[in-house]
Amino acid sequence: METPTAAPSRREQNKAATRTAIAQAALRLLRDEGVDALTAERVADLAGVSRRTLFNYFPSVEAALNAPLETFLDGAIARFDEVPADLPATTAAVEALRALGGPREGLAAVAEVFMLAEGIPQLSRLQLEAWDHTADRMHEAMSQRAPAAGRFELAVYVHAVVGAGKAAFRHWAEQHPVDYLTEAAVDDLQDQLTFALEQLRDGFPGLQALEQPAPGQD
Repeated sequence: METPTAAPSRREQNKAATRTAIAQAALRLLRDEGVDALTAERVADLAGVSRRTLFNYFPSVEAALNAPLETFLDGAIARFDEVPADLPATTAAVEALRALGGPREGLAAVAEVFMLAEGIPQLSRLQLEAWDHTADRMHEAMSQRAPAAGRFELAVYVHAVVGAGKAAFRHWAEQHPVDYLTEAAVDDLQDQLTFALEQLRDGFPGLQALEQPAPGQD
């Protein structure tokens, strides 16, 4: 029997709301006015907090922009932990991503930041760090689900998962250079991410088919 998760306290809810307000303010400035508008003073003012409060929540303005990706990846790890333990680890990763379905607001924010981050080295670097941090956390979760697997074997897999996620985002961005905020585009991003993990689970069946000899070429 699972232990019920305690509801967040009022203090925790207020902190989460403040963090969200700061992240949304940073994204709005980047969207509406470009990277030059991203000063701590402008973001704090738009979020309705002090500059000091902003830096209590984020080490930099760029880190505030990275919040949607961190939240999305944190959610994926949490869902992975909730998938039934009798499922193979590679299947559990796919099911965890599918469990993130439903309202697409979170993934839409990730998609928008991903597109707007093009050409902003600091933000691009922070996004890479978020993916790498997820790999570390997934390594820990995978080691508990598949204790017989070797450490290096797990490392190869989790970094393959991260690489698959990055490839899905890049492929999706090439397909939706303009319409990336439509509901259909965000749904397609979810599908691309799921497909990428399915390829890892299934051993890239399309590539295996290419390795088979053509009829009459034994």
